[in-house]
Amino acid sequence: VKHFGAKGRGVVTTRTFSKGEFVVEYIGDLIDVREAKEREKIYSQDSSKGCYNYYFTFQNQQYCIDATEESGYLGRLVNHSRNGNLVTKAVEVSGKPHLILLAKCDLEPGTEILYDYGDRSKEALEHHPWLAS
Repeated sequence: VKHFGAKGRGVVTTRTFSKGEFVVEYIGDLIDVREAKEREKIYSQDSSKGCYNYYFTFQNQQYCIDATEESGYLGRLVNHSRNGNLVTKAVEVSGKPHLILLAKCDLEPGTEILYDYGDRSKEALEHHPWLAS
């Protein structure tokens, strides 16, 4: 974990990763969309707390992984870039979906890992203009 000034914390590699290799899992509470929206309302009332909800579809069902609570899991700290060097993939483990991040290209040690958060809605861009970059 490294601090990137105004961007905040981020994650850098400590070893080489090959294209297609598993890098990190996005770990948090697996919840449905209704619960996720309720949590977002609560999180929005506390400006000191962010919101680390990742929405995705797996086997034609919508899910959310909420990684807002501080933890030792690195996936929640991977920053956004439209041209990220990771790609997300939903996989099934013990009957439940998990989100993993895979290297889009070979990565050298010391490289900041990034992925495209994907949200370009008008509302999201108004609150988080950095999503456009």
